[in-house]
Order: sequence, then C-alpha cells, then structure tokens
Amino acid sequence: MATEQQQRATPHDTIDEAPRLLIPGVTRRESLLEYRSRGGYAPEGWAWSPEELRDLIAASGLRGRGGAAFPTGRKWHGVAAQPAPRVVLVNAAESEPASAKDRTLLLRRPHLVLEGALLAARAIEAREIVLYLHATATEVRASLELALRELRAEGARMPHVRIVTAPPSYVAGESSAAVRRANGGPAKPTFKPPRPSERGVGNRPTLVQNVETLANVPLIARHGPSWLRDVGSPSLPGTLLVTLSGAVNRPGVYEVPSGVPLRHIVEDLGGGVIGGASIQAMLVGGYFAGWLPPEALEQGARLEPESLRPWGVSVGSGAIVVVPDWICGLAQAAWLMRFFADESAEQCGTCLYGTRAMADVFSKLLRGTASQSECDRLRLWAERMLPGRGACGHLDGAAIAARTALEVFADDIKRHALGGGCGRPETVILPGFEGGVLDVAA
Repeated sequence: MATEQQQRATPHDTIDEAPRLLIPGVTRRESLLEYRSRGGYAPEGWAWSPEELRDLIAASGLRGRGGAAFPTGRKWHGVAAQPAPRVVLVNAAESEPASAKDRTLLLRRPHLVLEGALLAARAIEAREIVLYLHATATEVRASLELALRELRAEGARMPHVRIVTAPPSYVAGESSAAVRRANGGPAKPTFKPPRPSERGVGNRPTLVQNVETLANVPLIARHGPSWLRDVGSPSLPGTLLVTLSGAVNRPGVYEVPSGVPLRHIVEDLGGGVIGGASIQAMLVGGYFAGWLPPEALEQGARLEPESLRPWGVSVGSGAIVVVPDWICGLAQAAWLMRFFADESAEQCGTCLYGTRAMADVFSKLLRGTASQSECDRLRLWAERMLPGRGACGHLDGAAIAARTALEVFADDIKRHALGGGCGRPETVILPGFEGGVLDVAA
C-alpha cells in the first residue's frame, strides 16, 4: 500500500515513486506463500459483492493498459449487464513486439495477475477464465501453471481455468482474435458487432482484459479507489509499465507514474542514448501508437494522453523505442510499414491492399524513387482514406505510423529524394517476431 507521503505527492512530476505492481529489486518469481505475506488473497479484498467490486473499480478510474485505455469499470458493468453465463479472458498474448511488460508481470508476480482475474470473474459472476498466452511463451505458461497448482493444493474454489495459445502474429492479440482463437478458430479479428462483451467465448458474454490492467485490481480491492487515484495523471490514474528499448544504455521494463516526463524515462531510467548520441525519434506506445520527434522531449512531453495527443501519438501499450541520430530513421519507418503489411490478417481488402500500398511507397522513399504524386497519395491514404476502414485497429495503426513518420522523418525523406540516401546505416533496431524483444524481463 502506498505510504501517506506517496499519497500526498504529485507523482506525475517525479519518477522516484516506489513501484506498486513490481517489487523493487526482486526479479525472481513470487511464490504463493510470498504473495500472501504481501497481502495477496487477503479477506478484505474479497469482502465485496459483485456489484460493489464493479463500482469500486469504476470509482478508482482504472483504464485498460492494453492500448485503448477504455474505462475498466464501465467495461465490467457492460459485461455484467449481459445474460449469464459469462467468461473472463486474460489477454496475455502480448503480440506487440516492442513490449515485455505482461511477460514481466507473469514471470515475477503471477498471483497478482491471477487474483485480478479471479476478482474480475467474481465481479461479473463468470464461470470460466481463459488465459490467452503466446505459443512461444513457455516460461510464462509454466509460471501460471505453477500458480494454479499452488492454489489448487490449498483447495481454493475458483471458476474453471484453461489456457489457450496464440500464434506469433501481430493481430492475434486483438480482443476478437483472442476470442476467436479460444473458440477453436484462427487468431484473426472478427467484424463487429457483435463484440466479445456481447457474444464471445462459447457465444457467451466475455470480459477481455489485459494483464497489467488485472494486476491493479487486487490492490484496488484491498486498499480502495484512492490507492490508484492518488498516483499519476488524473486522466490515467496509477502507474504504467514501460518497456524501454532501442539505443539506450539500460533497456528494460520500468514502472512509472503516468504523466512522468518522457525525458526522465529515457535519461534517468534508461541511462540516456548509447554513446551520448542525440535522439532522432521515438516510437511511443508501441507500433500502432506513432512516431514522436525529439522536440517533444525538449518541450516536456509526458506519458499521458493530453500531453501526447497534440503530437498525434498515444500512450498505447507503454512500449518506447529510442532511435538515435546515427542510423537512418527513414529505414526504421519503412521497415515498420512493411511489418504492418506482412502482419495483416488479409481479411479486409482495404487493410490488405492499403498496408501494402503504403509500405511500397515508403520503400520508394527510402530508395529515393517515389514520385510527388505517390507521396501525395500516401498522405491522403494515411490521413483520410484508410483510418476506420478495417475490421480491427490494424489499419488504423498503420495509418498513424505512416502519418507521423512523414512528419518526423521529413528531412530524411528530402535527403533520400536527392539520391544516395542520408549517408547513415540503414540498420533496423525495431524488434520483430523473428528475434523478439530484448530479454528485459529476466
């Protein structure tokens, strides 16, 4: 529980708040006995009725940590209003290549997440919990299976829990894709309506919740709504888990109050840019959230929606990739656009052909062969024609990446248009599925 001094602080102005979801200095797995010694599964957290639990989460202001930042309490009330039986699906696929926060939580504090899922099931009176994991996350699966065995050995009563695995695909982490996979189908998004909250796993109303979101639930249930609201930004209360990677001296998963200045994350936590180089750009919020120019840091941009919105980016999944000035920024942007094209579910013609068309123009920009008409069409696609046209958010993410890249790497584009490139290596530092993210959760 936060100390009285922490509760009175204005934590979005500092980064020295004690971590709340992660245990300071502890990187090994927390056992059930250790979790209980820290207040886990305490009776006071389970004294609430389902309706009281939903109201408690709503009062805390908790928002989803998976990218959309939807109000969690409203989501719970919406699912609970649907006919029983209901299901909780824990989305732990973490299909964002630049993110390792969910993996970190599940490896270190599986019971915190599991108790959050159990409380969510209580709140919506669900009979089943589905744990949706990345197929290659064998250590994460082992951690969760051990946690379940520890609980069952105590004779704990809980809903039926099963594990479903997701393939290494970007769209596999989308909520309807997770439900479709849990129903035995491919891990690809479905058209909405109906939404998972209306008809999900087994055609039952399903609450799909991110790992980090659920990790906050037991602590709110134990300490009350103010535990979350007293830290961070008013619009996004609490702490955020940030996966910092790219050209920084200390990459890793860090817990920070929402609203903390991005400069502090990069310099104080990440140890600054490798070799003392300058920052050319930052990918903030994950691949779907957009590129940020270095001027944003200089002007005090913070990790909160209001501060990032004027730059056209979002908090997203909390993943931050730092691109230094000694490599070609346009090469990073071109690679990312090809990633979006390659990772399309190929179910929507607009997404399939739209992502490919944008990737093709970025490849030409990199080679310096794009015509002015192609550049104009690219901007039109990214700004007006493609957003909102897909079954899921994949096409929207690609459009945001393209639009922000055209602004952030405008000077690079001009240099490449003159022929001969920018004179910097085109080494791509963005993580992909073939190599995964840096091993920051060990």
